[in-house]
Amino acid sequence: MGEGHYGRHGTLGIATPQANVTAETEFRALLPRGVACATVRMTSDEPLPEDRLRAYFTDIGQTLDRFDTLVMGAVGLACTGSSYLLGHASVEASLATLSARRQQSVISAAAAIERALNQIGARSIALICPYPEWLLEAAERHWQERGFVLADRFSLDPHQRDTRAIYGLSPEIAAEQIRTRWHSRKADVYLITGTGLPTLRLVAELSGVLPGPVLSSNLCLAWATLLEAGIDLAERGPSAAMPLLAGWENRLDDC
Repeated sequence: MGEGHYGRHGTLGIATPQANVTAETEFRALLPRGVACATVRMTSDEPLPEDRLRAYFTDIGQTLDRFDTLVMGAVGLACTGSSYLLGHASVEASLATLSARRQQSVISAAAAIERALNQIGARSIALICPYPEWLLEAAERHWQERGFVLADRFSLDPHQRDTRAIYGLSPEIAAEQIRTRWHSRKADVYLITGTGLPTLRLVAELSGVLPGPVLSSNLCLAWATLLEAGIDLAERGPSAAMPLLAGWENRLDDC
């Protein structure tokens, strides 16, 4: 694409749950100048949240076809809960087939997180999520089955009935809960999973007070999607101790 056009360094795609505006806002804020972002919604009419999360990924091929002929370097799927419920092997096998059909990488948020964890050599995780308890348990199983040790795990709102309650949670309250619980707890990495909770300012703040790197689903997904697209990064590591991409805080202020 010629100089001066939008996306002159490439275009990335992001697929978000239908009511989630956090993921696309943070994803765009994390992208360097000259990289465009296109969004598509993962939709489902299922009334139960667990069925809705499964449907997002089982129907993902049809969802991504809505991009039509748009040329993108890679597509990130901004939903960790779907991977936690469907299982790593099933999800990643399906996405490998889909990536081959589309001739572009399709990356799950859970796979992006795992890539980031391996990049920084983390084996123990302190895990926080905005999910109800039943989905936190699925997240815990996922990371244990992937070979990681959970130093701690807790939910910001364990008794919520629907995962869409995530979008109403306060990042300020989340920051206080995390500081209180983790100020002296040791782990290789402090992971905030779930793409619907606003986390970028939270990650930046906590990186200055917790004794290790802080990662989030959206941070890892933007990083891994850029790598898959072959877009060069100023910082190769996903650790929030050094902001993934310069200037994201300023771009977030404009949202």
